Amino acid sequence: MDPRYQWPPPGYANGQYAPPPQPNSYQANGYPVQYQQQPMHPQYQQYPQSQPSQGPPRVMVPPRPSQQYPPAQNGMGAPPRQVQPQVVIPARNQNMSPMAQMQNPRIRQVQVPAQRNSQMQRSASDAARRDTMPAQHRQAQAQAQTPTPKTVHRSQSFQENPPRPQQRTPQQTVSNQTQHRTPLQPQSTPNQRTPSSQHPPNQHQSPRLPQTPSSQSRSHPQVVIKSKQQQSPPKSLPTDLTVLLLHAADEYINAAHAMGSIAALAQKNADLAQYHKLMSTGLGCMEAILRRYNQGPRDEAKLRLRYASLLVEETENDIEIEEVLSKGIALCSRNRLLDLKYSMQHLQARFQFKSNHRAALKSLDGPIQEAETFQHVVWVYAFRFLKVSLALQVPGRPESASALQQLHAIVHQSEKRGDRAIFVTASALEAMIHLRTPGLDHLEQAQRAIASARSYQLQASTKELGQVAALIDCVDIACSLQQGKPDRQKMEAMQQKADKEPGPDNGVFSVLIEKSFGGNLTLYTGGIFTKAQDGRDELVFSWLPRNDFKMLAYYLSGMTTIAHDASRGVTYIKEGYKVTQQSLHHQTPFPTSISTSIRHRTWVATLHWQFVFTLGLLACRSEELPLAKDSLMTLRKRLNHAPFKNGSIFALMLSYLSGVIDQSKGSFDTALATYAQDQFTLPNSGSHADFKTDIAILATMNRILVVRNPAHPEHYLMGVLFSQLEPVCANHPNRFIEVAFSLVRAITTTDNSINRHKTLIHNALSAAQKLNSHQLMTMCLCYMSSRFFADTVGEQTLKSVRAARSIAKQNKSVLWIAVAYGLCINTLYRNGMLDQARECQQSLREVWNKLPLAMQAGMQNGGGGGAGFVGGSGSGDVMMG
Repeated sequence: MDPRYQWPPPGYANGQYAPPPQPNSYQANGYPVQYQQQPMHPQYQQYPQSQPSQGPPRVMVPPRPSQQYPPAQNGMGAPPRQVQPQVVIPARNQNMSPMAQMQNPRIRQVQVPAQRNSQMQRSASDAARRDTMPAQHRQAQAQAQTPTPKTVHRSQSFQENPPRPQQRTPQQTVSNQTQHRTPLQPQSTPNQRTPSSQHPPNQHQSPRLPQTPSSQSRSHPQVVIKSKQQQSPPKSLPTDLTVLLLHAADEYINAAHAMGSIAALAQKNADLAQYHKLMSTGLGCMEAILRRYNQGPRDEAKLRLRYASLLVEETENDIEIEEVLSKGIALCSRNRLLDLKYSMQHLQARFQFKSNHRAALKSLDGPIQEAETFQHVVWVYAFRFLKVSLALQVPGRPESASALQQLHAIVHQSEKRGDRAIFVTASALEAMIHLRTPGLDHLEQAQRAIASARSYQLQASTKELGQVAALIDCVDIACSLQQGKPDRQKMEAMQQKADKEPGPDNGVFSVLIEKSFGGNLTLYTGGIFTKAQDGRDELVFSWLPRNDFKMLAYYLSGMTTIAHDASRGVTYIKEGYKVTQQSLHHQTPFPTSISTSIRHRTWVATLHWQFVFTLGLLACRSEELPLAKDSLMTLRKRLNHAPFKNGSIFALMLSYLSGVIDQSKGSFDTALATYAQDQFTLPNSGSHADFKTDIAILATMNRILVVRNPAHPEHYLMGVLFSQLEPVCANHPNRFIEVAFSLVRAITTTDNSINRHKTLIHNALSAAQKLNSHQLMTMCLCYMSSRFFADTVGEQTLKSVRAARSIAKQNKSVLWIAVAYGLCINTLYRNGMLDQARECQQSLREVWNKLPLAMQAGMQNGGGGGAGFVGGSGSGDVMMG
């Protein structure tokens, strides 16, 4: 037999006992046999029994090697003793290092078999030794040999030394091994206490353990077999934990988006931290799924697309975004998931655009070519429209030609296939690009594109177009304003759409692709496409939310009606100012992320800046200087904050408003210093007109009107300024600027020919009448009366001054009303109409106090400058400055 193999112990020879059970295990049928009680030996009657009658086997600690009393030999016999399991602590090695001795020794659970022929001698020797020992020493020895109980849970395969078979008492009778056995009673002790003196001392025993109060209270340590507690069954988890994690991610992300607008509005650290905590938890759930769980190719690709889109929007971790997108595109390519592959390439271009504009636009050429090769027309539309959208976001608009090229390709393909809604959308975007691009014929090209869009607009339903129809109306009105031809019918059509069809709350709408057949190409695209009720594809766009479209409608309506009806135009502007002011102090009405909410608030703040700037100019026009100063102070405070900080165009607008206010209150030197700044320098001849150039043109015109008086110290600059102004105004597309330039030409000409003067002023007056501009008409009539009819008497003179007074009243400008009354007083006195002259003089006194003090002093002195200021004296003399 191989001694290395742990053979099971054989049965006893007389057949009285069955083979003992293996340690740390159970019998094949039920529990081991319950041990019977043994009779107490008479010599142990003197010891008190400190434990109950029955219990499991005890754990005994052998005597220490430092035992001072040697074992006594006693020849008295004793009944055989049941062998109990013991915990043996190996003796220390004297040659070991101190560090090795500090380590915890291994405790082995072994069974020490008792020798039948020596039990009587050990019992007698123990009894004799106990008689000679003092009582206190015996009690201390008994307590020292009682270790602290410790339950050992170790499987049979991990035991270092399995215990030997345990001997059974002769009184226990077992018929066979499969006999039913009574289960062990937990936490019980045997009836008879076996003194520790029965065991012979060992010369290799470990040192004696210290005594503790707990060891005195428990006389015998035990191996406790705990009863099995009744536990409630655990709740069943879903078979797929990815479903649980995905639902948790949705909950966290939706909760973050619900508070995104609040966090963007308040900008409190607590709100921002809570938002980022919710978003990071949701992203962590998605990342855990991607890292720890295996999914199907389509499910993994969908999760990667959503995870990457959130990373692009919420984080700046470029390395991780690139890794997720590259793995997702490779996964889609291996499994031919075209819809998800195109969607990830769409997202990759948007992400790359944040850091490199040209590289992002260039990266779209590959997907466009691939989609065209495989005739995936819906994705050709999507990639081309994306390239147009990104090109319009490049600062300075250097990619306008590339955007127009993509739109022309979309128009040609959609017209060929019969996708009317796509054709109208592409034409509307083309008109918007022409409107934003400076050029000589850009307005004509924009009008041509609008005409093409309207040719198919009636054939497509409103549901198919979404908000494209409203976009066409806004672009059309903007073209009319830039041309100086405001159209009320277009304004009313836009207002009707703003009232009845304002669009969705978040500004997201879809355009139907009529000839699409649906299919797997647009099964899951992450919001790029949607499905119509009949299964056809719809391309998703994002424009203005519902409230923002109404704000824009107020602004365009006010700018359209100002030229014809100033009071109504001011009403529109003031109402739009209130709406934008409320929007800036309230959260976004739809759930969104912080970045989207900030972009939305930036757009609203920019529109609110335009309202404040317009109200300041209108206040200067009506001589309401306190309101104009309030507007100026508001804009100055906001110039130091985003998005106006470091914005050259906003600083230009603020400087121009400051110069107009100084000129309106009579501070001409301050106004000239403002207009002479470098930011108002006119461009070279042949340059394209834009908003900055238009502001510089207006500043130069006001500067010429101030220095046109020959007595002014800077009168010599008038010729230079006019030569700079003439090239950029000769063929200007805006008719208001063209008429204003003709008026400046008539006022500042050096030709002494009266016919030349009459021709110039007549042309300017005719152009102003066509525009129905009361301000320009008032200026032309006042100059004509003072220049040609100041010293004449007759019916023509009276008609001229009366017409100037009537138009000045319609203009509702205090300054020009005072100028017209001064001209009437002089003319009526010369024609002998003294009563009417006194009435005009009384009316002049009523409006005189409304003028600024500096303006009153300048008009009384007959000089100072401005746009032809007139002052009246008591004698009726009129002086033109």
